[in-house]
Amino acid sequence: MKKGIVMDVNDEYITMLTPDGEFVKAKHMKESYEIGEEMTFFPINERVSHTSNRRFFQVKKWRYALASSLVAILLLSLFIPFSSNDEVYAYMSIDINPSFEVGLDENLQVVSLEALNDEAKELMESIPDWKNSTLDSITEKIIQHSKDNGYLNDGKQVLITTVVADTHNQKVDQELQQGIEEIKAEYEKEQIAVTSLTSTVETRNAAKEKGMSTGKLLIKENKVPKPVEEMKTKPAETDKNTNNQQEDAQQQKHLNEFKNTQKQRAEEVQDELKEKKEQIRDKVKNNIENSNMPEHIKEKKFEKMDQKWEEKQRKQEEREQRKEEKKQEKENNKRGNNGNNNGNNGNHNNGNNHKGNDD
Repeated sequence: MKKGIVMDVNDEYITMLTPDGEFVKAKHMKESYEIGEEMTFFPINERVSHTSNRRFFQVKKWRYALASSLVAILLLSLFIPFSSNDEVYAYMSIDINPSFEVGLDENLQVVSLEALNDEAKELMESIPDWKNSTLDSITEKIIQHSKDNGYLNDGKQVLITTVVADTHNQKVDQELQQGIEEIKAEYEKEQIAVTSLTSTVETRNAAKEKGMSTGKLLIKENKVPKPVEEMKTKPAETDKNTNNQQEDAQQQKHLNEFKNTQKQRAEEVQDELKEKKEQIRDKVKNNIENSNMPEHIKEKKFEKMDQKWEEKQRKQEEREQRKEEKKQEKENNKRGNNGNNNGNNGNHNNGNNHKGNDD
């Protein structure tokens, strides 16, 4: 039994990279593997015979070169976003009354957008720049245009249904769910109820046959739960009694608790993802350190890894900063609107008082 890193997997065998820089075929020992995973294995062929010493050293040299190249490719794949050539990883249907289906790749960028009813087809003209949008930006565009066109009046909710198209990637699934939870938490602040569900490829196919979205089919089959809270702020009435005031206070308390829970969960998922990335990075570094590569090659690889890591951290910080700025801008706009409304109410009351004095 030997120890090594998984470099490739097929139906017949696994290709392992040993600490000596050798590539060895290994027997299958479990159902699934992750590229870069370190594990012990049983080699299929431990030795390869050579016809001459010269041939032996040529193969050895070739192996070191190939090992260095493959390790570099592995490192790049860990820290550089992978382009899936517009391959859909997950479908996300957004139902308000306009119904859209968004196709997302493994980077959670939009690669397809389909209008599923007449209302959605009308709104499509207002969303010409959907290609390569992010998960949160395409959702914001659809909800905002629906709101502007009167589709979110009278307490209507937003239903988001996700279907992973093929094989699951735990990391991508977590990022997808985290993104949706952040969207839900953001729109709770605007008193818009967002409900999210996950469904199956079979359900999506059935919905396609019926000419509707996955979410609409789930609604038709009564599989959509009632929203946790539809906390619409009721206009204050002068004759509201004490019981109504207590009920409003209790509702506000539940809403605040719900917001805090969603925010805390989103932060926990983000911390888990960050910790896992750091563990993978440390494992790869440790494997390189324990390999028989020349020291100057190790140093060069470490330097490249650190550069990629710093660049990724910088981009993450920039995204968080843009999100915070956007949040602050919305709060400022909301405060400005409240101030204008208060001013208008004050002018209206002064007019009424003046009229009463004249009488």
